[in-house]
Amino acid sequence: MMEEECNISNAEMVVMRVIWSLGEARVDEIMNQIPEHLDWSLATVKTLLGRLVKKGMLATEKEGRKFVYQPLMKECTAVGLMGKSLLGKVCATKQSELIAGMIDFSELTDADVALLTESLAQKETISKVDCTCIQDYNSISCAHETELVECDTVLV
Repeated sequence: MMEEECNISNAEMVVMRVIWSLGEARVDEIMNQIPEHLDWSLATVKTLLGRLVKKGMLATEKEGRKFVYQPLMKECTAVGLMGKSLLGKVCATKQSELIAGMIDFSELTDADVALLTESLAQKETISKVDCTCIQDYNSISCAHETELVECDTVLV
């Protein structure tokens, strides 16, 4: 797996979270940890595991008649890559709003808030963030730069 991307589906992420939590796991152990409301069959879990192996996210080791699945990427690396990918999908002028919204929707401990505060204190700022949606700024004026667009609050 290239550590430049973490292109996995939401369903694959459910499986990866189980494996990261257990360190390594067999299919039956993974199946026992899948939330019941998902109502997945054993075949579904096996399909997802096969996809994750093919994507280079998991290694397999034969143990008797069963396979043991082990992560090839650390969870913190995957989370960082997913965050970077999400920021890349949003105009640079809107990234701070995305980050602020994520903070608002997160459950945070005092230690988490201290970590975020320290990260912000160490962040080197720039005077202006340019829109990254439009390539030719000479002939087109970007609405992100010329007007303040109010967003609706998203309730989770």
